Amino acid sequence: MRLLRKDWLLLALFVLCLAVDAWVYGSLALDPAVGPVLVPAARDSAPLLYSYIELGRPFIAHFGAAAGAHFAAMAFGTAYAAMAARPAEAAGLLFGGSHGALHDLLVALYWGAPALLVLTLGTSVLRSSETHLMGKVRR
Repeated sequence: MRLLRKDWLLLALFVLCLAVDAWVYGSLALDPAVGPVLVPAARDSAPLLYSYIELGRPFIAHFGAAAGAHFAAMAFGTAYAAMAARPAEAAGLLFGGSHGALHDLLVALYWGAPALLVLTLGTSVLRSSETHLMGKVRR
């Protein structure tokens, strides 16, 4: 057995992306400036964002929301005014346009978690199995 297989590496990357997403979007939901607008909009129109918010609630309760809210404000701060003006479109305004490199990184992590989950499941299901020929194990 190899020390580091692809499926384990992809699983670790998936867990890391999921933890960052839960931390950032869970903290963003608790922000008094944007949270009351974002949570209902995410519940109505962005199920992936809403699931990150819900996954982030126990994570934030354990680790705190101050650093995550600051990190989210650096990435999405320019969209806060537009979100307050149009609360029904808050989830779309959060990801619409580019607000800098940190914003683009968080958007990549937002979509990276489901993509890594699919890749992890695919590599674990389709990995080659051990072949026993004449009593000897070949890989």
